[in-house]
Amino acid sequence: MHDTVTPSRPIVFGEVLFDHFPDGKRVLGGAPFNVAWNLQGLGVRPLFLSAVGEDSEGTAILDAMDSWGLDDRGVQRLNGPPTGNVQVSFVDGQPEYEIPAGQAWDSMGKIDSSLWSDSAGLLYHGSLALRSESTRESWRHLVRESGLARFVDVNIRDPYFDESMLGELLNGAKWVKLNDEELHRLSDVAVTDQSSVVAGIETLKSRYEVHNAVVTCGSQGAYAIAESEILFEPAPSPGVMQDTVGAGDAFASAIIAGLASELPLPQILAGAVRLAARVCGLHGATSADRDIYQSVFE
Repeated sequence: MHDTVTPSRPIVFGEVLFDHFPDGKRVLGGAPFNVAWNLQGLGVRPLFLSAVGEDSEGTAILDAMDSWGLDDRGVQRLNGPPTGNVQVSFVDGQPEYEIPAGQAWDSMGKIDSSLWSDSAGLLYHGSLALRSESTRESWRHLVRESGLARFVDVNIRDPYFDESMLGELLNGAKWVKLNDEELHRLSDVAVTDQSSVVAGIETLKSRYEVHNAVVTCGSQGAYAIAESEILFEPAPSPGVMQDTVGAGDAFASAIIAGLASELPLPQILAGAVRLAARVCGLHGATSADRDIYQSVFE
């Protein structure tokens, strides 16, 4: 990124795992990990908080983080639960995920407060890691003690999504990211055009204390609904399409990177859909190809 403002440092909390694809390939993933990886690629140094097992896949994740320059001080190494694994399948071109229980990121312990003492940025988290009581308590402690503004990626993964937690998840969020289907589910407003997106977000705001929102609409593009702006950015063509795994995470990471660098919201939104389209040209969510992060906001 080529900015005059030194980006504030975000904290990213949640799952890290290997996505296993039908062709036998495995790719590093987990929505929060994807966001942290992309932030590092964009030149914003996040602190990633998660857990891996004392196994070969845990070692592989820590090695990959080290090679990418990602700070791994917040990744707990646990003796017992295995490092995260997910089986990815595709139905009509859309990914579906089989996520076993009892993975390392389900057993996160209390986080050392000294880790976030130098952060003044956003706290990113989703909802999947909150399926277990142990990690949920770790998250609650982090939210309470850090006092950071939150960027919440709703990221519904049934059957693990606990709607009884919606108030705790969304209330007070500075930014909320969801896709059109998630907005429909949480607002009961069918999303078909800009007016319905705005109506859905207004309904969400009437139910929860949400300040700003971004809504992704697949190949159509994305919306940003801030306190004084309503923006739409059409999605560029991804060129050669591989899969959509991680596209939403790339979008979220670019939004966070733009906010951290205090860029104008139209420029941020344009960069976010640009990076999401580039990730659709990858197999899986993460890549060590730094070229995909070049000129995202230009």
